Amino acid sequence: MKDIFVAAYQMDILTGDKTGNITKVELMLQKYHSQELDLLVLPELFSTGFAYPIFPKLAEDFESSNTLKTLNELSEEYHTGLAGSILCKDKDEKYQNIGFIISPSKGLVYKYQKIHLWGTEKNYFSPGKDITSPVNFENKAWIGLAICYDLRFPEVYRRLAIQGAEILLTPAAWPAQRWEHFILLTKARALENTCYHISCNRIGKEESPDYVEYNGNSQIISPMANEIIGPLNIENEIVAKLTAEELTKTRKYIPVLKDRQLEI
Repeated sequence: MKDIFVAAYQMDILTGDKTGNITKVELMLQKYHSQELDLLVLPELFSTGFAYPIFPKLAEDFESSNTLKTLNELSEEYHTGLAGSILCKDKDEKYQNIGFIISPSKGLVYKYQKIHLWGTEKNYFSPGKDITSPVNFENKAWIGLAICYDLRFPEVYRRLAIQGAEILLTPAAWPAQRWEHFILLTKARALENTCYHISCNRIGKEESPDYVEYNGNSQIISPMANEIIGPLNIENEIVAKLTAEELTKTRKYIPVLKDRQLEI
C-alpha cells in the first residue's frame, strides 16, 4: 500500500433525481480538485435513492449505464476515483444494487452486486452470488467493497481481507433508528481484518413508499478501529490521508490474518 487521500460524501440524496445527484458529486470533485483527492466514496444508490414506486423509469442496464458513463468522464476529468452503488436491472427486468469502483486512469475496475438484502429490498432486488476480489486501485492500495446490510455479515469482509484488501468500502443507506449498530459494525470490520474502513452513509429522508430517516454517521476508521474522521450527522464530506505506515504497523502488532487457524 501507498499513502492515499480519500473522502466520503455523506449526501442528502435527491430522490429519483439522477441529474441533480450527479451535479452534487461534480461540485464535490471540483471542491477537492486542487488537493489531488485519490478517491471519493458515495452512499448506496446515490443517484436515485430507494424510490421503489419509480424504479421502472430509474433502473439502468449496467453495461450501458449513462450514470456510470458520466462518472467515468468526471473521474478522468478531475483525476479522482469514485465508488458507490447504483440501481440497475438485468435482462429479466429484475433490479440489482450494483457497487462500483471507477479509476481515473482505467475507468470501471470493480463491480459487485449486493448479496444481503434487508426487509423490503427482498421484494424488489435479486441478490448477488459472489464476493468480488479486491482491486489494485491506481497502484496505491488494494480495495474491496460491500454494501450496507452486508456490514452485518463479517464473512464478506474477511473474504476481502484474505484476498488482499487493505481498504474496505461500505456505501450505505442505513436508517437512523439503528445508527449505533452502524458505528459499531464499521469499527468491528476494520479491527478484525486490520484494514482501513470507509463507511459512507446517506443523510436525509425517503418519503415513499415508507418514510425512512437517515442520519449519516459516516466514518473513516483505522486498522486499529480508531476514528480518523467521524461520525458525521449533516450533509458534508469527511476526508483523510490513509498511510501505508499505519497499516504495516498494525498488521505487525496484531497479525490476525497470519494467525488464523484454518483447520477448525
